[in-house]
Amino acid sequence: MLESDSLRAEGVIMKRISALAILVLALAGCAGPSASPTNSPSPTETKTEAQILEEFLDIAADSCAKAQTENIVEEVADGSKIIVLAKDNAYKDYSAVYIDPQGKTQVIYEMELSVCAPGYLVSMMEEAGKKNEGDYEHSAKLNDDGTYTWKQKSFYEEGSYEETKFTVESGIITAAKTSAYEYSFIYGPVAEADMVVFRKAIDDELESLNQ
Repeated sequence: MLESDSLRAEGVIMKRISALAILVLALAGCAGPSASPTNSPSPTETKTEAQILEEFLDIAADSCAKAQTENIVEEVADGSKIIVLAKDNAYKDYSAVYIDPQGKTQVIYEMELSVCAPGYLVSMMEEAGKKNEGDYEHSAKLNDDGTYTWKQKSFYEEGSYEETKFTVESGIITAAKTSAYEYSFIYGPVAEADMVVFRKAIDDELESLNQ
């Protein structure tokens, strides 16, 4: 969850890109449990459900922290992508741009990073003084192929649940799949070609706001 330091266009609302949860995060510091380096999962180990959940939340927190300090690009299977810069790397105080499959850009003012969704849900639960139940019910399953299936109470449809399968490599989330979306995540320096598009999107946005 990374934060753009200025919201200069009142009433501008970003169409929701991520379908992982209805919770919308301002692009601020990542909320969630404190994380320590986590090794890749070992499906052959016998673990309790509680241990698996704790392990996954540590991985999600590590991934969110990496995204907020090193940049992240969320590439979607439909050809779109979201470029999110770390706060220290923001361009003219802006941190995130969405690029649709046709190459059209849109500046993002508020959004949820997919890798930060689990940690944010837990943070909200703890802040509300709630337990893992009701609206905050969630769990994690370690699959035989080493992926994790994150299950949480749906914010869209009462009584239903949403599931996301996360791929983990070296303790970091590298891909995610829901019933509607497939993502891959690239951390670190953003390709120059993407940065050219990113900077132009911001420059065009600022020009339109100043007219």
